[in-house]
Amino acid sequence: MIDQEEKKHQEAEHSQVATLLLETDMDCSITIDGEDQGTLERDYPRSFLLPLGYPLIHAATQDGLVGKEWVQPLYREEDVEHFIHLADEHTQARAKLEEEMREPLGIECLSVEQIQQEQLEAAKKAGLAQEFRDGPDNPEMVVIPAGSYRMGEVSDKHKVTITRSFAVGKYPVTVEEWRRYVDAKSVVSKEPMSVYFGAPGDGSEVKPYVEPEDPPHCPSDNGWIGATLPVTNVSWFDAQDYVRWLTAQTGQTYRLLTEAEWEYVCRAGSVTEYYWGDEIGDNNCNCQDSGSKWSCKRASRVGNFAPNVFGVYDMLGNVWEWVEDHWHNNYEGAPADETAWTYGGNQQGRVVRGGSWDCSPKLARPASRARAVTSSRYDDFGFRIASTLDEPAV
Repeated sequence: MIDQEEKKHQEAEHSQVATLLLETDMDCSITIDGEDQGTLERDYPRSFLLPLGYPLIHAATQDGLVGKEWVQPLYREEDVEHFIHLADEHTQARAKLEEEMREPLGIECLSVEQIQQEQLEAAKKAGLAQEFRDGPDNPEMVVIPAGSYRMGEVSDKHKVTITRSFAVGKYPVTVEEWRRYVDAKSVVSKEPMSVYFGAPGDGSEVKPYVEPEDPPHCPSDNGWIGATLPVTNVSWFDAQDYVRWLTAQTGQTYRLLTEAEWEYVCRAGSVTEYYWGDEIGDNNCNCQDSGSKWSCKRASRVGNFAPNVFGVYDMLGNVWEWVEDHWHNNYEGAPADETAWTYGGNQQGRVVRGGSWDCSPKLARPASRARAVTSSRYDDFGFRIASTLDEPAV
């Protein structure tokens, strides 16, 4: 009897609700008491049925520039209307941001010598050389300092702050480095039992082939010869398999770059169309019309062209490089730091950066970005690794 009374009481409490009607002058995302309610579109009011009380409402523009938060009193079972004014404030905030984005910031304000000094200090703080390897046969890494920069096209830049230093592959992962991975993963841990077709010792002994537990992908070499060519015909999933294996081998955390990290490394403090200037120039990278002898023919061996200020090679041209992030059509709502943007967007597609040996110069720029299905394996797709550094506590 008591349980029935309590049930009736709870049902009565839950039946005491109010209808909150929200309207806005600009598309925004809505959360109520911490729960995502999706998008509230301009000129399309939405009703929310809420229990009586004081729910906390948060509204934010799609690009995250303007947000408003308030406690909405709901005293009685009635309809309550609330209009969210965002447009004017957003216009002012956008104009201020565009003004700020016209001027260099963070690492863009430093000289080459100052940037390299920042690198040296970041390496010392992590207890590493500026360039290092986690083992003689593993990829060579370069320490990258923390800092801020303007990410994106000239007409649509936004500020990104890299909050901590990290390491990046000096080159894209090579054919030789991938081959070592394949060889290591192809070892069968349990020796198969021999099968005899006659008497032991008469030469009829056969050891059956046993497939490795987790056989690695063996990509086509496209008929190209060279151990220091970048590995190609690898998907985003293949790249993830490699970094997991390298992490297990070294005890260090290896991963793909995030998109924000990739552009930060590529630009290396530059504010021009390419990290060497505003024109594609002659023999600065391997892409169409680049003056390279490999242009539109094949990938080139890593390290054939001058590095950027960080001392990192082949960031533009040669092979597209997979990064961690989901594909989004634009930067609205993108993280303001180095975090991988792995929520929302096209979850079947990931971002590739840098252009390749057969793409146009326009695509081989730091700001240029493209989308690819995660399982794609092409002769101009490769990847570069990153490593999270263990910085001592201050």
